Amino acid sequence: MADFVGAEWPADSSYTIDSNAHDTATYLAEKALEQSTRDAYDRAARAFDDWRGSERETDTALANYLGVLFDRGLAAASAEAVVAALKDRARRTGVACPAGERTRQTLCGYRRAGAGRGLGQVEGISWEQADRMAELAEQRGTGGLRDALLVRIMSDCLLRGAEAVALDVSDIAFADGWLRVYVRRSKTDQEGRGVVFYAGEETARLARRWLKVADITDGPLFRPVNKAGRAADTRLTVRSVRSIVKRCAENAGIGGRVSGHSLRVGAAQSLRAAGATIVDLMAAGRWTRADTVARYTREQDAASGAVACLRYGAVSLSLRRRATMSALLCESGVTRREWKRRRKDAKRARKADRRADKKAQKALARA
Repeated sequence: MADFVGAEWPADSSYTIDSNAHDTATYLAEKALEQSTRDAYDRAARAFDDWRGSERETDTALANYLGVLFDRGLAAASAEAVVAALKDRARRTGVACPAGERTRQTLCGYRRAGAGRGLGQVEGISWEQADRMAELAEQRGTGGLRDALLVRIMSDCLLRGAEAVALDVSDIAFADGWLRVYVRRSKTDQEGRGVVFYAGEETARLARRWLKVADITDGPLFRPVNKAGRAADTRLTVRSVRSIVKRCAENAGIGGRVSGHSLRVGAAQSLRAAGATIVDLMAAGRWTRADTVARYTREQDAASGAVACLRYGAVSLSLRRRATMSALLCESGVTRREWKRRRKDAKRARKADRRADKKAQKALARA
């Protein structure tokens, strides 16, 4: 079929359409969204259907439902999710979407009137706090060992909860003094190109111990653990990750609004405080928008902003970064030129590792 792209279809063509083509196209259309997104859309659409009852699915009905959501105090994102769910259902079923001009205007007003809703940020868990959480968790047997590794690996690699539970044993590799973590797919990598992360020596130690104590050789890396300390064959859920992080934070005396995202936010804040640039943070956390990173690190940015530095003599992030680099060079006893050469070599090595990982993944897929 690729031979006819951009050309007239032959009148005497013997090409016949496979009877399964429609089913395959439907399957691929379903795969356009993550299953979690599909489930959220289904819940939003069902809630609208339950509310309208026997009333027709019209533009006015949908606008009125958005008004109900606003009165409930929900954020604009909840209203947008309902409209997106109904548009998605209309595309899949071939019916007309009820969202029209009335809905558009209502949603626009919703965003303006509810601008302050849903912008609350969870408490960030810094590197030092994550280390303390992992230290305390490791003392609680097999389940605590798993929790300690989970906390450390999420903090080191700035992982989302869904990315952490999706890790398999084959996605980690023990390098010389560190742990290589391969994330096959993420929120901002829907096509599964994958990315490799660096986890520290302590994280590598916990990973070795967890695999040995839980007797895990393949399959999911993070699993439920029963009261007898036996690891199951199944995978942890994202909800379980949230509970684990909250429990570990509470045991370490960390207050505030804590969730599974707190380790990712806190790691970004620790990186920024250490002198990392916005570009560094976007690469480390796979963020595609700079304003998202800036929202997480606004306190660190303010503490080293123009007023703080020029009026009150605070040290800027760039100077802090240079000082840190100079200290590391003096401690290691190498020149800046030698350090740059080593950095280039390490960059080439990482690229080679990524190519090797991709080849391995392709080989596994063919097998």
